[in-house]
Amino acid sequence: MGYKKGLLFGLGAIAALAIILAIMGSASADDTPLAASKDKTVSVTGTGSVYATPDIAKFSTGVVTEADTSADAMQKNAQLMDSVVSAIKRAGIPDKDIRTGRISLEPVYNYYSQPSGSTEKPKIVGYSATNTVTVTIRDLSKVGATIDAATNAGANKVNGVSFELSDELASSVYKQALTKAVADGVDKAKTIGDAAGTGSLALKSITESGTYYPQPVYMDFAASGDVKAAAVPTPVSPGEQKIQATVTMVYTFV
Repeated sequence: MGYKKGLLFGLGAIAALAIILAIMGSASADDTPLAASKDKTVSVTGTGSVYATPDIAKFSTGVVTEADTSADAMQKNAQLMDSVVSAIKRAGIPDKDIRTGRISLEPVYNYYSQPSGSTEKPKIVGYSATNTVTVTIRDLSKVGATIDAATNAGANKVNGVSFELSDELASSVYKQALTKAVADGVDKAKTIGDAAGTGSLALKSITESGTYYPQPVYMDFAASGDVKAAAVPTPVSPGEQKIQATVTMVYTFV
């Protein structure tokens, strides 16, 4: 019995030794410096920018009315707002580009008519109704005339005009910026390779690592209260917006 145990122990020890030697041999065969096993690479970031003139304008306009009762305030507001929307449509803006933005009815308190130091609770002395629409204009030559049409029809609330790129224009311009970004990356890699004496470079990978679309640009135009018709059309200028693309490019060399 003791002989069998010794034999089994000896066979187990031999097997374990064989496994250890095999592992050591494999490690010895792969024992190369980590740096030598990696590709020699040059990594660059390319950027490209293109300026484009916005082709869409948006503005918000509406009517604020006050009356002694809530019903009168809403009725008066609805009549004026109907005239404003009709005028906007006559200016050439289709229904799909006129969207209701806000409808509200609020009480008006006698905060300013109370005597100084009065401890009485404020009282409701009337009601204020507000109705606004957001207008999208796809022909920028109509922006000033549309604003004027709204105010001439009774709008006494106009918020700032914003300019932005349509989806189609933004996509087209971004592709131009992306082409410039790649060209910039190629030029940077060549400059680095020439300066470092790496010889020829081979493109290993390229990644679109950054996308920038401009936010709408707002032009201050805030009007409220008694808005009078302008003697000349309201001037507007969309300016230009910057669209930028970024790519990361990795090159290998010998």
